[in-house]
Amino acid sequence: MIGTSLIVALIASTTGLTSSITAQISKMGVTTLSVTPTSTRLKITDEDIATIQSFVNVKEVIPYYSTRLQINYGSTTLQVQVFGLDQSLLFSLYQGLEMDQGSFTDMYDPTGVVIGSSIARPPEKQLPGVDLNEILLLQRAGTARVSLGSGYSYLVKGVLKPFGSAGFVNIDEAIFISSFGARLTLRITSYTGIYVIADSPETVASVQTQLQEYYGTNARIMGAQAMLETVQSITGQLTLFLGGIAAISLFVAGIGTTNTMFVSIMERTREIGIMRAIGYKSIDVLTMFLAEATITGIAGSLLGTITGILLSFILSGSLPRMTTGARVPMGPMGGGGGMTFMPAVTLDLIIFSLLFPIGIAVLAGLYPAWRASKLNIVLALKYE
Repeated sequence: MIGTSLIVALIASTTGLTSSITAQISKMGVTTLSVTPTSTRLKITDEDIATIQSFVNVKEVIPYYSTRLQINYGSTTLQVQVFGLDQSLLFSLYQGLEMDQGSFTDMYDPTGVVIGSSIARPPEKQLPGVDLNEILLLQRAGTARVSLGSGYSYLVKGVLKPFGSAGFVNIDEAIFISSFGARLTLRITSYTGIYVIADSPETVASVQTQLQEYYGTNARIMGAQAMLETVQSITGQLTLFLGGIAAISLFVAGIGTTNTMFVSIMERTREIGIMRAIGYKSIDVLTMFLAEATITGIAGSLLGTITGILLSFILSGSLPRMTTGARVPMGPMGGGGGMTFMPAVTLDLIIFSLLFPIGIAVLAGLYPAWRASKLNIVLALKYE
């Protein structure tokens, strides 16, 4: 039971995590590259944007500002990720993103914002929602309740449909303002980073090479496809490693079953002798002990599979009122937010978790059952 539950819980959790991260990164598109400074000396300016736009095979260049701020409305204060960029390019950056209400703000609008669905309709029922044309106040975390810079408040111009995370950015908990508004509000003269979109998956490597030659070691160039391959490689190795540990526990359980069967034979030696004396054949005794081992395996596999499925939901944070992860800023392609994922309890995993323990139990009981079937009748009857 313990070995089976560990196999199900660990494999389902790591496989579900892999699928969740893969889905998040895929929303960014395999042709997307992220450029972020690795040195404070590097300042990304409009001249850099124009130069990169002229590179061969570059389809789109999306510069952005990004910071972690507080949002205040009514008596509620929340930590959110704020992005300043050309909102008309959001649909190019995030595959499948749609507007629910309102529209994007004008690129020169300093006060209009577009908010994620979780800000408009918080999952926590006790928090008030935000509607179109309501006023929000943004400020740095830990400051008094005054807004940044020139004291602008922000008007909600649009609400996005539920989208989830993309490249570790939780779009549902993000706020998007115009680049002009970000410069005015955050008082930043250089961009936080750039998203560069290649014109095809085949040209991503070429564009990445050009970017690396342009920035050298002063910038980190990250591709969605490369990130995806790295994550899949790591989680794949983790799945094999954890699954191997759980499989070892199953073999240890098999040794325990063998030992238990031997003890059972010793305790029932006289009973076996009586059975043989009244007409039971060796094959009957062998079948009886194998049946006991099989029943042990069936009970362990059923209970272990059920327990493992429950454990996988607990590990992934998918049960009600459970979360995993901290709401902290992420890397260049991420914006923070707690993370939950659905464990991948597949049919193949369930079949394996049901049949493999039974096979281990039968193999473990085979030799003891054979020994029981070969006991000398006279010696067995004399055994005390």
